[in-house]
Amino acid sequence: MKERYQSKVAVFLMLTRNNNTEILMQKRYNTGYMDNLYDMACSGHLEHGESLAHATIREAKEEIGIDVDEKNLKLVALIHPYNDDYLNVFFASNTYEGTPEIKEPNKCSDLRWFNINELPENTMPRIKNVLKNMNMGIIYDDYEFSIQKSYLDKKH
Repeated sequence: MKERYQSKVAVFLMLTRNNNTEILMQKRYNTGYMDNLYDMACSGHLEHGESLAHATIREAKEEIGIDVDEKNLKLVALIHPYNDDYLNVFFASNTYEGTPEIKEPNKCSDLRWFNINELPENTMPRIKNVLKNMNMGIIYDDYEFSIQKSYLDKKH
């Protein structure tokens, strides 16, 4: 019997304010993955039996101490990278309760609002790509997967 592909899922929250002109970003620290680069306000892994929205809500509470209502989450991107076993699901919200603050200082060294058009140079490339796609109305991106597959097809 053919083994089916299995993927892990990561969720990301893009938190905005001031008519979506500012975005809250966290600086990764001590995680072993892209440390010292800015990422979305919070992110994390989907747990067994959890919906994508509920995982995002849980991560928002755990990482930055805010409450987000499911009805205020908007799916903005689904990324299927070739070189990673994760599907990356991005939700956006500009409505929440509480004041964002670093709740996991062992994983995050900075939490700051940035003008969405003036991100720090050390922003994760994936985040820059998601924001570029959003400006063009693109929700699904398998760019890396398509390029790698085309390369492999040419080799055979």
